[in-house]
Amino acid sequence: MRKTRMPVILVMLMFLIPAAVFPITLVRVGYLDIDLVVQAYLQRYLDAEISMREKYVDELYTDYNERYFELSYFERNDIQTKIARQNEVLSLLNYNKYLLSTTGELEEELILEIVERDIMAAIRKTSELEGFSLILDNTGNFIYGSEDVNLTDRVLFRLDEKLLDLQNTEPLAPLELELEVEQ
Repeated sequence: MRKTRMPVILVMLMFLIPAAVFPITLVRVGYLDIDLVVQAYLQRYLDAEISMREKYVDELYTDYNERYFELSYFERNDIQTKIARQNEVLSLLNYNKYLLSTTGELEEELILEIVERDIMAAIRKTSELEGFSLILDNTGNFIYGSEDVNLTDRVLFRLDEKLLDLQNTEPLAPLELELEVEQ
């Protein structure tokens, strides 16, 4: 009876000792369609930026007109400068939105930099919150992925959250300042 226990104990030790010394790390892998994310978010970003800035310019005009006689020369000049800067940015955004819809391209690289920054932050946040160790793009050496590891919609959701936050902030002019803001 003792002889039959010995091989069983040895076999158990062979599996338990390596598992204790070399713990197994589970890696959760996901993928996303980066082209879809960029195109969808780029359009949404431009729409949100334009809407937010148009609303802000309207508020500035309203404030300027309602308080015109109360404002000092410098305050009137400051509001006029803000309106002019916002209108410059609006022109740039509207032109790039037009180009995107007609040619699929952007003229202003800065817009693409802002969009890429936002997308990377959303991918990072999604992977951290949902426990993914590795995120793949399905345009490379990607063979197959089930829908339960497809993060495209989840990343787009995080980007929509970002756009909602954007609606509650005062727009910056010039647009370059948006890259300096840490998100």
